[in-house]
Amino acid sequence: MNSVQPLQEYLTDMVIPEKRNAVKILPDHVTMLHGTKSKKQHTEKKRRKTKSTIMTRREYASLGLFTLPTRQLKYKEFLPLHQLWKGYAQEHLGLNEGDTIPQLHEPTYDAFSKLLVKMDLHGANIRVIESKSSTLLGLAGIIVLETKNVLKVLGEDDHLRTIPKSECNFGMRLGNIEFTIFGKHLTIRPAERSVKKIKTLVEPLKL
Repeated sequence: MNSVQPLQEYLTDMVIPEKRNAVKILPDHVTMLHGTKSKKQHTEKKRRKTKSTIMTRREYASLGLFTLPTRQLKYKEFLPLHQLWKGYAQEHLGLNEGDTIPQLHEPTYDAFSKLLVKMDLHGANIRVIESKSSTLLGLAGIIVLETKNVLKVLGEDDHLRTIPKSECNFGMRLGNIEFTIFGKHLTIRPAERSVKKIKTLVEPLKL
């Protein structure tokens, strides 16, 4: 307080004499004017900054960041994305032309299955081969958006459809190889799935 005492006196002298007794100067205000900040002020500023830089999922949704137009998207415009995805998938899975995937009884099957489940699916061309709902069977197209629980799939008819992961199993082709991916293994946010430690998979992933 000694370092700010002259400033307190200066502020009091700025007030007319008959009003000086009524003047109340808060130490935090004097500290701010003196050019330094108290620990409390630093903490409040840090809290406000942290709060303002982190968006909640509700805020993301309110800005439409998880929303796609349902009629403006064209299947043919996403074919280049699918071509990019095929190159990425071959590199991710370590496949070359003519390769075959490990069979269920082979030692490398489990590691390959985990790679398949961790793969980014944006751009993949998939179809529903099994589902609890008969209305979903046979739906196919390019995945344009993946969330924790659903896939947004753009069909060749330019219709965008929402397919729940947990209710379906998906077929996918890469070159001359076809896979089956069980939807229940995908019910994790894509960014988390790529780094999450996955337990042993027991179902065969090859058609």
